[in-house]
Amino acid sequence: MLKPLKRVIWDYFGINKAQLTTLTRSNEILKAITFNSTIADCEWLKYRNFSPGRHAVDYAFLYTLFRVLEGMKPKSVIEFGLGESSKLIQQYAYFHHVEAVTVEHDPDWIRFFSNNTAGKYPVEIKLMELAKIKYKNKETLSYKNIEEELKGKQYDLIVIDGPFGSKRYSRPQILFMAKNNLQKEFCILVDDYVRKGERETVKELLHILNQEGIKYVTKAYAGSKQHFLICSENLKFLTTL
Repeated sequence: MLKPLKRVIWDYFGINKAQLTTLTRSNEILKAITFNSTIADCEWLKYRNFSPGRHAVDYAFLYTLFRVLEGMKPKSVIEFGLGESSKLIQQYAYFHHVEAVTVEHDPDWIRFFSNNTAGKYPVEIKLMELAKIKYKNKETLSYKNIEEELKGKQYDLIVIDGPFGSKRYSRPQILFMAKNNLQKEFCILVDDYVRKGERETVKELLHILNQEGIKYVTKAYAGSKQHFLICSENLKFLTTL
């Protein structure tokens, strides 16, 4: 059984829960300052009304995502979960004239988000229903007919921040995509890596990549939450952000 990540950190560094909370808050503040400093002169990021944290991605994730976009210059992006990261991805795609789609299951949230960005930059959103499925006999939540919907498509950047988290094999769509939807040069970002379900999915994903003979490097990043980066070996510089 996987030990909770926070418990691993407490044990490894010899700190208690209160100290860990202080550490993560301080780290997130530093990431917020670093992120805002890094994007200051960005030509393509015109609209910067970000509200990170809580259920949304944190500043640490936004910083990593921005550096990935700037560093690898993806040409085909798919994101699961409409939110703060979409503001980065969709503005990048619009400015650079590349393909980027954000998958979201909630039509009300799509309308709200679209109204707030209307007239600023186009946002390509694909509405997909949620579906309860079983992966290795464990019930989890994914998107309906995801394998069929993405058949024949390949992406060099995949961002996983939806659907809702599950206790086991959370957000398993990436497991179905690993064999057929990855370009040779790729990067995968998984949010909420602190949770057992996401860590279980990441572990399974790495197992699949190994089975497929796909070489990769990884890095866990932290702010107020944790996120996990997996990329092809030629993009290993992304693990030093």
